[in-house]
Amino acid sequence: MACCMLAALYAQAQTRNFDVAAGDLKTALDTFIAQSQAQLLYKVDDVKGLSTKGAKGAATPEEALARLLEGTKLKIRRDADGAMVIYVAPPDALKSERTDQPPANLSSVVVTASRRHEPAREVPMQVSARSGEALERAGAKSLTDYIADEPGVNLSSYGGTRGGLSMRGVTTGNQQTVATVGVYVDDVPVGSSSATAGGSTTALDMGLLDLHHIEILRGPQGTLYGAGAMGGLLKYVTTEPDTGEFSGKVTLGTSSVRGGGNNATVSAVLNVPLKQDVAGLRVAAFQDQVAGYYKAVGAAAGDAINAGDTKGLRLSLLVTPTSKLSVRLSATTQNLQRDGHGMVDMDLGTGQPIEGDLSRRRTVADPVSNRLTLYGLDLEYDLGWARLNSITSSQEVKDHSVIDASPVYVPLLNANGLPAVSTWADDSFKQDRISQEFRLTSRASNQLEWLAGAFFSRERGAHEQTVDAGFGGALSGANLLTGSVPSTYLEQALYGDLTWHATRLLSLTAGARVARNSQTVSQSASGLLLGQPSVLGGSSEDSSTTYLATAQYALAPTSNVYFRAASGYRPGGPNGVPLSTGLSPVPPSFQSDSLWSYELGYKADLLDKTLSLQAALFDIEWSNLQQVVVIGGFGSIVNAGDARVRGSELALNWSPLPALRLSAAATTLDARLRSDAPGLAASGTRLPNSARFSGSLGASYNFNVAAHPSYLGVTVRHVGERDAGYPGSAMLPSFKMPAYSSLDLQAGIELGRFSLAAYVRNLTDQRGLLSATHLTGNLEQVTVTQPRSVGVSLSTSF
Repeated sequence: MACCMLAALYAQAQTRNFDVAAGDLKTALDTFIAQSQAQLLYKVDDVKGLSTKGAKGAATPEEALARLLEGTKLKIRRDADGAMVIYVAPPDALKSERTDQPPANLSSVVVTASRRHEPAREVPMQVSARSGEALERAGAKSLTDYIADEPGVNLSSYGGTRGGLSMRGVTTGNQQTVATVGVYVDDVPVGSSSATAGGSTTALDMGLLDLHHIEILRGPQGTLYGAGAMGGLLKYVTTEPDTGEFSGKVTLGTSSVRGGGNNATVSAVLNVPLKQDVAGLRVAAFQDQVAGYYKAVGAAAGDAINAGDTKGLRLSLLVTPTSKLSVRLSATTQNLQRDGHGMVDMDLGTGQPIEGDLSRRRTVADPVSNRLTLYGLDLEYDLGWARLNSITSSQEVKDHSVIDASPVYVPLLNANGLPAVSTWADDSFKQDRISQEFRLTSRASNQLEWLAGAFFSRERGAHEQTVDAGFGGALSGANLLTGSVPSTYLEQALYGDLTWHATRLLSLTAGARVARNSQTVSQSASGLLLGQPSVLGGSSEDSSTTYLATAQYALAPTSNVYFRAASGYRPGGPNGVPLSTGLSPVPPSFQSDSLWSYELGYKADLLDKTLSLQAALFDIEWSNLQQVVVIGGFGSIVNAGDARVRGSELALNWSPLPALRLSAAATTLDARLRSDAPGLAASGTRLPNSARFSGSLGASYNFNVAAHPSYLGVTVRHVGERDAGYPGSAMLPSFKMPAYSSLDLQAGIELGRFSLAAYVRNLTDQRGLLSATHLTGNLEQVTVTQPRSVGVSLSTSF
């Protein structure tokens, strides 16, 4: 008996190459047994009707089996003879396991970066994932919080609902035209792909609405994800309904921000199997009330002017009528409201607050709101030789901001004899977007694997703006400007890639995407500033091809090196202005800009898989930069200049003890213009918002208090000095944002079915400058890190 048990355990410890296709779990288990030669025991009823994402690559039999069971309620144990046994764990055991066990290593973190479900270590690019549970523990509630521990990833916020993401220094600053980072919810693109209807400022700030995890893909993703993903991609991955078990979770939280009031958060998730192993419904809702901490002086003075709330609701229905077909319907709505913009007035020359800490001058109230409605239908069918996906989506975004424009227009009006005391812009945009994608993915193979897809997207935008002035005394107000900019954007694309496993150690991938974009823009404007009303318009067509090539070589069963060459682009578009202003010609349209990225990387699980490591060196060549310039008084977009970004990235997770986990991440960037870019700066100038060095360190420790699982955690992050603009530029003048560091703490304990968590964010109460917008003269409006906040939450699961 002892000899049999030792032999079984020895067989299970051997690393093998697995190639188990996704699909029916029972079929996959039969394939697994044949490939592993391991003893496996299970009840047919436990796996009946379940599906698996498959398992591919080098792993021990136990690791491969864990991948096959990913997303199910099934667990693995060994019997007295050493055989592996699949069983259904009770809810309490599942909950205890989540708390007691250290985080998974790199090889077991499954991501969808390459449109397949793969362990992160097997994806030949730099990709990181943060679980929704980890974000909750840290007190993260917004996009700024989600990316705080991700060096080289930045959010340029405008103090309200709008903001633009950048990765690896691929940005021209806050006057950017089209986004350089794509944003997805599951497999659905969100945000605007054109320069109108919000342009680059539409990065989705999604609350923790039943998020399973967030994936961050660094480097151009143009082949698989299309327009705008030239710097990288951020993907919100939501939790699928469970068709096998009734469950739920309720969380109550409160926090206090130094200098502000008390915040309150309530969220709930309910999972209901409608038919065992066939259909399930998941409902998630949350509300986050923000007390605010920015202040205003002047005619519209007030405390906590950025107070407000965020509400969200998500419904998800999963139906699996057969083992080959799954249908997932989802509906998401989120409404974000704030009483005012959260910004600080700072002096361009000194870099110091003008009105005091966390304060700005305001002459009118400036509320903001953003509402997202997103519907999705995802059909997946196993054809046997391939997996077919159909992803259909419909989304609507309504964004509204009141902007205090007094610093810009009041001096101008006063100089022309008009005694204005205030001016304000009522600015709103609406975006309606539908998209359809079809994708075929081959079965896992040790020789050839392929993927092919077709994509269509239609965006209809409407940007409306009025600028009004208020006068003192008996004078009434006046309309300075009323403008309307409706637009359409159409994108059609075909894409695909092919992977050849040339040898057991070497894999080669080649891919391409061919896209055609067409746009129309019309623009009507009237008001005191224009004199005569004007009606303008334009259209454009643009074709782009992006490419991908990777080579990956396995140095050992748990380590590999890779080389990745990839391209990305942003679509061009019409300017919608007269062909000539009488002063200088304005191009009727601007062209797409594009880049090539060359990356050499290394990924490994070392020290008996207690150390996970990712490292990369990259060189990005960016051509034909899009930029906003003023020609004859008209704001226009032109192409001028090239840029180069060289950098390195390192990320590691180490568990020297089963209960202790240490993490570190760092990014270095040298992002510069490579040729003169009229309107921006001269060759050699650093690109905005790109710190030479940024990094984070973290530690977490799991332990028991009176037999109750508990944890402690600490995170330190550092961001180096950045420039929000360019030296000598009139539109984006140089504004230095000093380096800063911040410290966070987390702690928690499990009390039966209840979980108690506490956190402190920005313990040392640093005022790190996150982004800056030039308004006029010496006035910069700056967003800063949230002051020290202390929070606690109580959750119960059932």
